[in-house]
Amino acid sequence: MRKSTLFTLLIGLLVLASSCGSINTMQKNHKDVRYQITPNPLEVHGDKVVVTINGNIPEKYFQKDAVVYLQPVLTWETGEVILSQMNLKGSKVEGNGKAIEKSTGGRFVYKDTVAYRQGMENATLTLNPIAYKAKAVNEANATWAEALENNKALYLGNVKLGTGINSTSNRVDIRGDLGIAPHNYAPKTNQLMSADVFFTVNMFNLNWDNTQNKKSDTKRAIDNMKSYIANNNVPRQIFVNAWASPEGEESFNIGLSKKRAETTYNLVNQILNDALTERAKAENIKKNDLQNYINDAKKDVVITTNAKGEDWENFLRLVEGSSLKEKNTVVNVVKSQPDKIRREQEIRNMSIVFRQIEEDILPTLRRGEIAFNFSGVQKTDQEIAKMATTSPDDLTFDELMYAASLTHNYANKLKIYTSTTERFGSEWSGWNNAGAVAINLNQLEESKRFLEVADKLSPENPTVQNNLALLHLALKDVKTADMYMKKAVELGNEQAMVNQAIVEIKKGNYEAASKMLDGRKCIYNLALIQLLTGNTGNAIRTLDCCMDQTSEVNYLRAVCYARLDDVPGLIKNLREACNQEPEYKYKAKNDLEFRRYISNLDFQNIVNN
Repeated sequence: MRKSTLFTLLIGLLVLASSCGSINTMQKNHKDVRYQITPNPLEVHGDKVVVTINGNIPEKYFQKDAVVYLQPVLTWETGEVILSQMNLKGSKVEGNGKAIEKSTGGRFVYKDTVAYRQGMENATLTLNPIAYKAKAVNEANATWAEALENNKALYLGNVKLGTGINSTSNRVDIRGDLGIAPHNYAPKTNQLMSADVFFTVNMFNLNWDNTQNKKSDTKRAIDNMKSYIANNNVPRQIFVNAWASPEGEESFNIGLSKKRAETTYNLVNQILNDALTERAKAENIKKNDLQNYINDAKKDVVITTNAKGEDWENFLRLVEGSSLKEKNTVVNVVKSQPDKIRREQEIRNMSIVFRQIEEDILPTLRRGEIAFNFSGVQKTDQEIAKMATTSPDDLTFDELMYAASLTHNYANKLKIYTSTTERFGSEWSGWNNAGAVAINLNQLEESKRFLEVADKLSPENPTVQNNLALLHLALKDVKTADMYMKKAVELGNEQAMVNQAIVEIKKGNYEAASKMLDGRKCIYNLALIQLLTGNTGNAIRTLDCCMDQTSEVNYLRAVCYARLDDVPGLIKNLREACNQEPEYKYKAKNDLEFRRYISNLDFQNIVNN
């Protein structure tokens, strides 16, 4: 009896050893299975990371009754993502899963998509497959828990598939072209006479033979002013403004506009003196009393003189209204490039267009402006600008909107636009402009409040829709941004037609984004698209001609040179980027684009100092 029991026990152990042996063998030989991720390292596109694993299982490895449960895991310092499962099964196993023949082995492809999160740039992708006998579970589509419930299940061995996620595609510039509703401010007067006096390039002397003076018949306009004053009354207020055309060195043009303002001011005094002398004759004023008569008539006249420097505002207006073939390109350069020197240089690069601009547009901008107001004294620009921040309740809606256009300080702009919304709450444009400026200041919740009110006050407004799209891009809500941007494009907003490219980049649709920027040059986002689609050399050329060589431009150019394995180019541009913005030192340390150069001494000196 005891011998029989012992024999039965030995047979049972042999059977158990035999049944477990195949899984144990798979565990033992798991090192022979090849896993490869594509691309390596993983990349972000459209705020998504596509994880593709190509597996190669050798012959004689996979047991006919075995199931292997695969579930990759992404882990990083502050988080973890468990990806979807995939099952491999032996030839005798029924149910779901990729069948692998024992005799020949086989290949499989695993694919899943996960949302990119901050910090994932250092994530590690691992895989620790679970193998079990199908008889214990009956199907090949068990869950992770069900697989482990089988007491014969084995972990085959932890495999590190890759480290890091390349997030260069997230370097898109999402600021875009915000829509600012224009002001409608103008001096409110029933009696206003004006004339423009034109100057020769780089000159400030009065020249009646100037071509523009002849075309505009400026001399006649001046004579009409003299005649009106002589036969009617003296103006209460006179505005004298002067500009230079926006080419050449800016400080020179500022000085030139000041000298032109002086010349125009002297012309105003001559007009008054000549007109009042004529009137004095009609009133039989004695010659000895003439100067006192003129001085007395002029004593209450308020003359406001402004030298306004380069006239980019009217340059833009004239280009938009012209027949220039590439006017949209010129307009985009002016609106998108804050650096005036680079702005002018980029326009000069379009040589044929610039020749037309030089002949037809620039001569009309070299001018002094005289405006006689006979109704009463109006507020000066300086007064309006000061009152907008100290006593906004004393200004009209149009004056407040105009005041915001007089300052380049975004914090001051927001303060003025906020005052406008508080006093004139039914005007959509004040809310819209406040929301746009708040985006620039990265006050996104405030921007959302302003723009949502603007949208309610003016539904289907393309300017508001465009700004709402850019707001949601800043909020990382690409889906909502896409909805608003498409609506703005549908309503005919030209800014949105360019901004849509930003949305397409965020969605990973580089070809569509490239088409939307077709014909445009020297744009940061265009360079990014070129880099992401493998046109690295073109990306460098595009970055080189960007008028504003910001830290973002220099950093992306460093990435381009890294991909070309051009170490001097990498070091030069990375150093410049880090000098402009020290935060890039930390970014570069963790950027997979520079992983091959982490031990380079020049690289270390840049990121560690």
